[in-house]
Amino acid sequence: MTTTKTTAKKIEAKADAAAFNTTKIADGAREYVQRTAASVKDRSDSAYEGVSKFNNGLEKTLSRFVVGYVGILGEVAEAAHANMNHALATVEKVAQAKTLTEAAQIQVDFVRENATSNYDRARTAFEATRDVVTEGYKTIREGTAEVLPYAKKAA
Repeated sequence: MTTTKTTAKKIEAKADAAAFNTTKIADGAREYVQRTAASVKDRSDSAYEGVSKFNNGLEKTLSRFVVGYVGILGEVAEAAHANMNHALATVEKVAQAKTLTEAAQIQVDFVRENATSNYDRARTAFEATRDVVTEGYKTIREGTAEVLPYAKKAA
């Protein structure tokens, strides 16, 4: 009896395998799978292209930010050095003054010149910072706008 059951199971398995091997996939189903795979590949390529462009733009923007920041730090260091040299030159002038009025005038001139040059330096630093931030914002905005069409295609 067990031999009959085992034999029946083997015959059934062979029949299932034969049916599986001879079952044909419809042409429409194959074409659908091929079209879907091609569409997914195109969308993936488009998304990758968009992200790559965005990354390149972001890299340039961040590099510009760093260069701008370092430039500002350089200008601050230069201003501090110039202020120190100007102050020391003023000290030497005051030391050579013959009268209190002359010393006071040297001090007034120093304050006026120092304020003017520091104002000009601050304005230049502000303008440079504004330009870097504006340029960075514009680049990021444009990069994001470029990626969005790719993201919509990939979705």
